[in-house]
Amino acid sequence: MVSRENRVILGSFLLLAAAVAGILVAEQWLAVRYGDNPLLAFLLFAGLAVAVPQLYLATTDADVDPRSRVRFAVIATMVFATMFAESTDQFQSRVILAIAGGAFLVLVAAEFVMGYRGSTTDGPRADPDR
Repeated sequence: MVSRENRVILGSFLLLAAAVAGILVAEQWLAVRYGDNPLLAFLLFAGLAVAVPQLYLATTDADVDPRSRVRFAVIATMVFATMFAESTDQFQSRVILAIAGGAFLVLVAAEFVMGYRGSTTDGPRADPDR
């Protein structure tokens, strides 16, 4: 039997394949090349294939720590951003890097907040010298 996690990831790849097929059909009608838009490719691959299933599983799956899933999604987004930002013009490169940088900053801010909340909920610490 296939696990729920594998079904979600497989579903995201099938959705990615359907989106690419839709884009290829739209290319024929609109005469716009998919290869000319790395920002769209970045959003499809990093977003639809990697980040969306991991963030979905982070909110619904209790088997794996949600923070680990979010960290993986952000790191994978940053890796994809460096790959896609090299092959595009200045504006799209900046947008791609801004998306990845924003995801990283949100992750760091969330880690600080969770760390702060964790330290304040522990209560006063006993002094070992007393």
